[in-house]
Amino acid sequence: MPNKRNIKQLEELTGLFKESDYLVSTEYKDISANTMVALRKQLNSVGAKYRIIKNNIAHLAANDANISEFSNYITGTCALLITDLDPAQASKQLYKVIKDEDLNIKILGAVLNGEVIESNKVEQLSKLPSRNELIASAIGQIGAPLTGFVYSLSSQINSLVNVLNNIADSKK
Repeated sequence: MPNKRNIKQLEELTGLFKESDYLVSTEYKDISANTMVALRKQLNSVGAKYRIIKNNIAHLAANDANISEFSNYITGTCALLITDLDPAQASKQLYKVIKDEDLNIKILGAVLNGEVIESNKVEQLSKLPSRNELIASAIGQIGAPLTGFVYSLSSQINSLVNVLNNIADSKK
């Protein structure tokens, strides 16, 4: 018979699985508590959580959340990266921390907007620009022709003013 704590964890994890836009399953080894705290702080800086989970409860939660395929990626000493913000930024930060701190963390798989994806897709996602960078780029590309148009108009007006000033000077 399951205890109340496990039932509560199952309900909480099922809710996270249903509501979160991006979940990444990782297997970690030989990571100290202090290193885990530092990892969590760095992931929190981009709006992501990193949570150690019980595999049996996670399997049940994945089934309850209708992402049973994700259970295949919940093995070993497992922890989840969870975010509702920018998936590319969270993935980028996770890979950066793993590389910088030389951590023994293996990306197993993920769920992106309800679709189960493999670890190689998570790596590809980490190499994409963040959502804010894409928006800034799009705005810059939209604004560039307008800026050029305004510049060409202002140069024509300046030329006209110069011609009128020259005519006025010549009539004096």
